[in-house]
Amino acid sequence: MLTRWLHSLSGRLSLMATLVLLVFLVVLSGVLERAYRTSLDEAKARELQAYIYTMLVVAEPDGDSLYLPFDLREQRFNQPDSGLIGAVMDSRGRVIWRSQSALSLPNFSTMPLPLPLRQGQQAFAEIRLPGLDNQYNSFRQGIAWALEDRELLFTFVILEDAAPLHAQVKQFSDTLWRWLGIGALALIAVQLLVLRWGLAPLRGVTRALKEMQQGGSDTLRGNFPRELVPLTDNLNLLIENERRQREKTRHTLGDLAHSLKTPLAVLKGMDLASDPQSAQMALAEQVQRMDAIISYQLKRAVAGSPKSILRGVAVQPIAEKLLTALDKVYRDKHVDAELLCDDSVLFYGDEGDLMEMLGNLLDNGYKYGGGKLLAKIANTADQRGLEMIIADNGPGLTEEQWRQVVQRGVRADQQQQGQGIGLAVVVDIVESYHGRIAIVPPPERDDADLGGLTLRVAL
Repeated sequence: MLTRWLHSLSGRLSLMATLVLLVFLVVLSGVLERAYRTSLDEAKARELQAYIYTMLVVAEPDGDSLYLPFDLREQRFNQPDSGLIGAVMDSRGRVIWRSQSALSLPNFSTMPLPLPLRQGQQAFAEIRLPGLDNQYNSFRQGIAWALEDRELLFTFVILEDAAPLHAQVKQFSDTLWRWLGIGALALIAVQLLVLRWGLAPLRGVTRALKEMQQGGSDTLRGNFPRELVPLTDNLNLLIENERRQREKTRHTLGDLAHSLKTPLAVLKGMDLASDPQSAQMALAEQVQRMDAIISYQLKRAVAGSPKSILRGVAVQPIAEKLLTALDKVYRDKHVDAELLCDDSVLFYGDEGDLMEMLGNLLDNGYKYGGGKLLAKIANTADQRGLEMIIADNGPGLTEEQWRQVVQRGVRADQQQQGQGIGLAVVVDIVESYHGRIAIVPPPERDDADLGGLTLRVAL
């Protein structure tokens, strides 16, 4: 069960958020306890220092020592086991005076207390006296007593039982942990609700996929947040791509079967016995026609993928590779081909479609371009579209001629080799990407040095 829960996105997020929350609360509690204990220590130090001032008020010099009255104004000094002890040490660390509250400690005068302090020096600490279980908060202050002929150095010491302070800290710690625990449970509950609400769109995508798989819908439908819109759009694009390709394959097979019916009918009606020579010519013509039909339909079957959303295809390397190959094929024509394309230009579609389009357009430019060819390729402003300008210095085409040459089997120059299906394939690919291909009229051209055909392809 735990393994299955950890394999879910919500389970992982809940576990990590809970761990982070617990670590944060532990650190927070430590910081708060430390801050509270520090503030208590500072307050206690000021309180104990005030007791020293009450002792200084009644202290009087007595030779090399000090005299303090037996009873002090602070009654806790006068009560045995009150938990508040006052003492004075000389410069050699000997206890020269102690309050009545220390009488219950018969060995107090001989106990090793902290070393004396210099004039004005102060020290606050928590100490444990030898032979006693209780810990004491200790505040010491060095006092210099100036006489006419000398200066005496004393250290005033105040000891107070630390148990009440420990109890106060423990009470604060217990209260803190109780409320932090309640807060942690509340935060975990809120966190689970927030995660459930935040991951609801992903569950919506899952439901939409299941509904589509069960035949309830052809696409992913739902009011998805903007962060998921690219994902759902891309999934819908892939679904549409697969549907289009399946339909295109079925249509292509139907077109192929329909296109082959006429050549097959001619072959069936041939009379090989009466006129072998004429029949052989007719056979060669029909075989060539069937080969052209099959080639065209196969190209149509593999062309026409909608725009790819997975990655962009770099255009410049493919264009340069095609130009290099065409230079070798048409080396006798000495074509001056120029490519204007940055290495950052990308085509968001199938690489085979790009090669098919560019290959046919550039091949026609080499054939009919009059020895000069210009190819300008760039992305559109949104960086998702692609625009290609293919211009040459050939005889060009009229609008009527263009409508004819894009039909399969029709070539502008019947003396050139080929089956006349290249531009038709290009048009099919462009249409499958919902793009446009058209002749650029002379007034709109910016390639004034080329006077032939200029084509603009927008994808």
